[in-house]
Formats: sequence, structure tokens, C-alpha cells
Amino acid sequence: MLFAIVLMTAIILASSFGLHVMPLDSIYKLSSDISATALYVCPSNGSSWDSIANAIGPFTRFISMFFFFALMLLLFNWGWALYQNLLKDSFNQNAFKNPWGFTKMLFWAGVIVLMMVWTPNHYRSVHIQGAEGNWVLCESNSPGAIPVRAEAVKR
Repeated sequence: MLFAIVLMTAIILASSFGLHVMPLDSIYKLSSDISATALYVCPSNGSSWDSIANAIGPFTRFISMFFFFALMLLLFNWGWALYQNLLKDSFNQNAFKNPWGFTKMLFWAGVIVLMMVWTPNHYRSVHIQGAEGNWVLCESNSPGAIPVRAEAVKR
């Protein structure tokens, strides 16, 4: 029983980290009988958006922390403006000028950062077992398309 538990743990760890006993040749010409289970990949051309996303990538945690800090300040601003109007028992539109402007600035800053971090290649990028480099999914008639076994392609 103990041997089975140790073996199962080793198998789970090996499969989780992509370890293999034999090397995998995942990029090669596929035979016609298994071409129906193939995915086509292309090398990712390093566009300027990809380089921006890769440069911002290590800082996404700090950016999200700053964004949520600013969002909490925004909620406090809205709450303070509502509280001031509640105390006066009248609606003062000027109390909402700063929170509304801050809301618009935070929204558009969030949209711009999301567009810079999540480029179109972010959703198409894949990892291929046994192959180095950056790959994206593409159509069979795309220039440079390579057929790959579907089991070797991971998101």
C-alpha cells in the first residue's frame, strides 16, 4: 500500500511538471491517418505589443495591487460624497465632481493596462512539449504553419 501511494505521488508530480522518461518529438510531419487530430502552430513573431506585454509581465502583481488600492480610495470618495449629502439632507452635485473624474480616470487607465498586458497573442499562445520558443495557434493555410499532435499542445 505504501509503495502504491509513493508511486502515485511520483506519477502525479512527474505529470504536473511535464517530466518524461523518453524525449518527445512533437514537431514533425504527421501521417495522413492522424492528421485529423493535429493542431497547427506558427512561431510567434515578436511584435512590439508582445515586447510591451513581456516587459510589463513581471509587474502585473504590483499593478493589480495599485489598481485595487485606487479602487478602494475611489469607493471611499464615493462614500464620503454620499455621506456629506446625507448629512446636509440635500443633493449637492459638486460633491460628486472629484469621485466621478477619478472613476473615469481609473476606468480608462485599467482598460489601457489590460490592453497592453493581454495582447491578441496572449490568448493564442501555446506551449509545445519538446519544443523551445514561442508558439501561437494558427490556421493550416497560414504561412509557416506546422502540424503538431494535439496531445503535445498545452495552453
